[in-house]
Amino acid sequence: MRLVIIGTILLTSLFLRFFFFYHNPSHPKDGEYVSFRTTLLSEPQVFDNYQRIYATLDQKTKIFVYSSLYPEYHYGDTLIISGNLKYKLLINGNYISSMNFPKIEAVKNSENFILAFISSIRQKIISLYQKSLPVKPASLLLGIVFGIKETMPKEFSDNLKMAGVMHVIAASGMNVTLVGGFLSSILVFLVRRQIALFLSIIGILFYAVLSGLDPSIVRAAVMGILAFSAQILGRQRLASYGLFIAGYSMLFISPSLLYDVGFQLSFISTLGLLYIRPLFERTDRVIKLLKSSIIGDETITTLSAQISTLPILLANFGTYSFWSILTNVLVLWTVPILMILGGIGAVLGIIIEPAGKLFLYLSLPLLIYFEAVINTFASYEGILKIESISWQIILGYYFVLFSLISVFKKN
Repeated sequence: MRLVIIGTILLTSLFLRFFFFYHNPSHPKDGEYVSFRTTLLSEPQVFDNYQRIYATLDQKTKIFVYSSLYPEYHYGDTLIISGNLKYKLLINGNYISSMNFPKIEAVKNSENFILAFISSIRQKIISLYQKSLPVKPASLLLGIVFGIKETMPKEFSDNLKMAGVMHVIAASGMNVTLVGGFLSSILVFLVRRQIALFLSIIGILFYAVLSGLDPSIVRAAVMGILAFSAQILGRQRLASYGLFIAGYSMLFISPSLLYDVGFQLSFISTLGLLYIRPLFERTDRVIKLLKSSIIGDETITTLSAQISTLPILLANFGTYSFWSILTNVLVLWTVPILMILGGIGAVLGIIIEPAGKLFLYLSLPLLIYFEAVINTFASYEGILKIESISWQIILGYYFVLFSLISVFKKN
């Protein structure tokens, strides 16, 4: 009864928050002139003749700002941006906001020292990777380890999308969980378990800041910390409560996240790992045999995440590769190894550059293998394309999935 009362209060509060948020008349209109101040929490993407800056006007409006190549702007810079706001309707029905070559003024003497320190480390790591490895392997490793995609060639980025493994080059919940797991496995030999867990979570937070504090990475860090804490404590119910509290808090602070694809994927895929993955692990014979194999654990993880997020992927991107699961199985086993080699290489490279380069060289064979698999499967046919999918079908899919999970869990 107490849970019902608390749940009712929370849902009512969230409903009121959404009502007042979306009925606020202060939202800027299409073509309206706006001027705002923002601090860059992600590195601008540089193209042939322009750079694209991801800026935040307010909680409702995230803007892609298109600017000339010079002057260059970087993570941590504070800018005053003035210009006309444009809205563009996407195929999936969502809108994106943009500003084309507005007036941009860099604010001097307002630099955040912490962000400036993190930015300098980012630039050193990017430079180290680029000096040590060829262009594509360097950009791939930067994406896998830190979620930095600015240096990646567009052709290779498109191949990652076609092969269904674009999530690998994003700082995802899997990445931050690997960071926490790696740190805890070392720290547990030096300090008590609880202290090791606390220090590992601090390490995850530092990794999130180093990767760039854009919304997707913040969400990944929150979800990763919850999944990691639950794994250490062995409490699935605690993880479920924590996940819903985190999701509720994010939506209450910024209701616009409800329509953010990254938030949807982070939340639903974490639910898949919490509730679908255990069902595979409890299944006898074939699945247990698969799990004991070299790539079995990655297969189960991939299946769990993709089963839980399939309708969202189809609704927002309209394409799904039938080779996606196989491609993920073939490459995901390399990700933990590459993260360890790339992470150690980055840390050592900042202190002793030759030592860092050595670890980056060791990652090159795996990066070449990864690239070959992606390019091969990206060239195959087998892409499911759906122009639109109704919310009734999505709701029905999750109702059936919820029913199947309930039945299997009970049995």
